[in-house]
Amino acid sequence: MTTIAAGVDLSPESEAAARWAAASARVGDRLLLVHGFAAAAALQPLSEFELDFDVASTRDTAVAHVARLADDLRAGHPDIDVRTLVEHEFPIPLLTRLSRDVDLLVLGHHRPGLIERLTTGSISSALSARSQCPVVTVPYGNLATGGPVVAAIDADAPSDLALATAFRYAQATHSSVAVISAIPDAAEPALIEAVFARSEAVLAPWRERFPECHATLQLVNGNPSRAITDAVPQASLLVFTRPRAGGSLATWAGSVARAAQHHTRCPIAIVDHSGR
Repeated sequence: MTTIAAGVDLSPESEAAARWAAASARVGDRLLLVHGFAAAAALQPLSEFELDFDVASTRDTAVAHVARLADDLRAGHPDIDVRTLVEHEFPIPLLTRLSRDVDLLVLGHHRPGLIERLTTGSISSALSARSQCPVVTVPYGNLATGGPVVAAIDADAPSDLALATAFRYAQATHSSVAVISAIPDAAEPALIEAVFARSEAVLAPWRERFPECHATLQLVNGNPSRAITDAVPQASLLVFTRPRAGGSLATWAGSVARAAQHHTRCPIAIVDHSGR
C-alpha cells in the first residue's frame, strides 16, 4: 500500500492537486488530506489593526472544507482509503514532518507573482527543497491526460529514484516514458554521440524492467528548464531530480526543477538525487 499526502488549503490549486493525487492512486492506496491552519492564527497579535482571527472558527472552517473534499474524493474513488488531518501548525513544518512517513507528497502550485519569483517563500518551493519523499506540484488547469511521463536525467549522474518514479507512474497510468538529457548549445558531434550512448546505457535496464512501457530518449539543448519542458509539451508528468545539496534553498532556487515549475503546464515530480 502506498500512502500519498496532499496538502490542502482553501485554494482551487490545492483542490486540483488533491484530485490529481486521488486519480493517480491505485486500488488500496491511502490518500491523506493535510491542512495546517496556524498561518491565520499567527496574525492574532495584530489586534491593534482590528484584525479578528478566531482560532476555533478557523479550525472549524478548515475541518469542514477538508471533510467535504474527502467525501467527494471517496465518492469518485471508492477503491482508495481517503483520510484527513487538520492541525494547528504551519503548513511547511507539518508537511515536512509528514514527508518522513509517506511515499509521496502532492501540492498545488500557485501561479507565481512577482514576490514568489524573487523569493523562495512559496510552500511548494519550500517543500520541494526539504521533503524527504518525492514531491509532485500540480498546476491549476491545463493538465494533459494520456501524455508521456518525462524524466529529465543527467547521463553522467543519473538518479535511480527519478527513473523509478517515472516508470512506476507510467506503468500505473499505462503511459509511455520520454527520457530527456540536456547537452550544451555548442556541443560537438562526438560529444552528442557520447552523451546519447551514455543515456541509452542508463535507460537500458529500465526498459528491461518495465517492458510494457514504451521508452524513448531525446537530447535537448538551450535553456535547460525551457528546453526540457518544451521538448514534450503534452507530458502528463515531468520528473526532475532535486540538486544534491537539496537542503539549501539557495541551491533549489537556482535549479532547473524550480525554474520549470514556473512555466510548465503539467504536474512536476521532484525527487532527491539520493532519496528513498
